[in-house]
Amino acid sequence: MIDIWIGQAEETWMDALHIHAQELFSGTFLPSHDHTHHRRVWHICRNLLRELDDIKVPMDQSLVEGILIAAYFHDLGMIRSPREDHGVLGRAGCEEYFSGNGLKPPFRFREILDAIELHDLKEKKNRERFRTGKPPGILDILSVADDLEALGVIGIYRYSEIYLKRRIPLKELGVRILGNASSRFKNISEACALLPVLMNACVAQYDELVTFFDCYNQQLLTVTGDRDVFDGHVGIVNYIRSLTTEGDTEPGDIVRAIGRENRSVVVRDYFTLLKNELDKARL
Repeated sequence: MIDIWIGQAEETWMDALHIHAQELFSGTFLPSHDHTHHRRVWHICRNLLRELDDIKVPMDQSLVEGILIAAYFHDLGMIRSPREDHGVLGRAGCEEYFSGNGLKPPFRFREILDAIELHDLKEKKNRERFRTGKPPGILDILSVADDLEALGVIGIYRYSEIYLKRRIPLKELGVRILGNASSRFKNISEACALLPVLMNACVAQYDELVTFFDCYNQQLLTVTGDRDVFDGHVGIVNYIRSLTTEGDTEPGDIVRAIGRENRSVVVRDYFTLLKNELDKARL
């Protein structure tokens, strides 16, 4: 049944919500959290739903529908504020979308709104472990999916861009990201203990992110004028800063934008891999 429910929810909601998110972000350049991020998070939710179905977690059509809607609104508040209050703004945006378009609210509308507002809070009280025989909530699945999307190659970009947007200094950025990522990984590990396939992939992506920012922090100890460094791991973050947060280059286009001017293998390999991962995520 899970694939039937997913298909019905996507047929009813996905095109309209994707277009809505794309239109809203047309005036705000924030690639790490724009409509493509919302699509990726929904795709992760979809895979998570299938894994939960495999271990006999009880679900229904209204849950699947609610998760899709919440996934497409959870970070729309970033248009107005890239800071931690964006969940409240996203909730208001979802309410406005339904009332402004004369749409009948779905069955779990209150739960959808709560999930949008609370998805980025890391407190354990907002999370439930997935268990055989116990129905999950919309917030449980949305939060795990959003945390999973913050790891790996795409997560390195996502963290760097949004922390730079929040004007976190380069010398603090790596430490702050590692602290936040550790909290996300802990939440994923506790929630998904019964999903070994998902956890194996998660561990690999978490290790990739941790290794990157450990190297970033080590490189910072050896350089002066950190904003002028365009090689190694610090160089990657500086290209994100100069080309995206201070410019308008899409993350998938950075490897082309730097062309052959940069001889750093670390830099070129990362942005090539980022482009490949973003291209795969669009399929």
